[in-house]
Amino acid sequence: MWIVLGHSSNKRYFESAIKNGQLAHAYIFSGPDMVGKKMFAYDLAIQLNGRGIENNPDFKSVGPKIEDIRGLKSFLSNKPYFGPYQIVVIDNAEQMTTEASNAVLKTLEEPSLSTILILITSKPRHLLPTISSRCQEIKFNCLTDNEITKFIPAKFEANDKELLKRLSGNRPGWLVKNSNNLSEIKKSVQEFNKVMEQGIFEKIQYASKIYDTEIVPELINNLIYWHYGQNQTKANLLRGLTKLSNTISQPQFNKRLALESFLLGLTIFLKTL
Repeated sequence: MWIVLGHSSNKRYFESAIKNGQLAHAYIFSGPDMVGKKMFAYDLAIQLNGRGIENNPDFKSVGPKIEDIRGLKSFLSNKPYFGPYQIVVIDNAEQMTTEASNAVLKTLEEPSLSTILILITSKPRHLLPTISSRCQEIKFNCLTDNEITKFIPAKFEANDKELLKRLSGNRPGWLVKNSNNLSEIKKSVQEFNKVMEQGIFEKIQYASKIYDTEIVPELINNLIYWHYGQNQTKANLLRGLTKLSNTISQPQFNKRLALESFLLGLTIFLKTL
């Protein structure tokens, strides 16, 4: 009955929990970005209530902004319309501010038997410990090679198929979103690689350019998989990119400053390549 592909062990877990009446009131779905966590949550919501999620008064999916989180109080104050559950999915939960996190915490402290809350995150360590301790964590891994090939369009030649697979890191959500943008992705990665060899002025200009386009998190993610697939010996560069990705995912940090600091420190990374 599942629509989402892969994640067999998690499917078996929830099938057993549903059958035996052992569902928790709150879950953290953790794992790499675009690996299918949110689609699994949507699929689970359909399984639990036996209805689609569109225009369903018992289902709500929101982002991490405080105004979205505040709106949950009104939603959860009602009993399920069709039932048996009211299901809330919070995407990118690691980006919640302290205020938003505290609002979620109040919901977790007084759970309703008919409420199921699912927090989606690629960085569970950024969640407040008081939230994590009240949720059951379900970990999601990337798909297998055989599973991910089903998401690669047949129109691509063998070399581009292999490149798409590497850039995706076996994450189906990435392929669904980006398979038609391969040429633009190649261009953005090549531009970054060129800037690595340039001076301070060019690096600052580049930081301003990509920050203003608001594509930094996605670009950094692509760079990590690109360089990991190209040459796994680039340990310092990969560590720097991973640290940058973690920093810019947190709302309290200045993303532009973090990006500029990383680019200016590339000389150190390059010495070990």
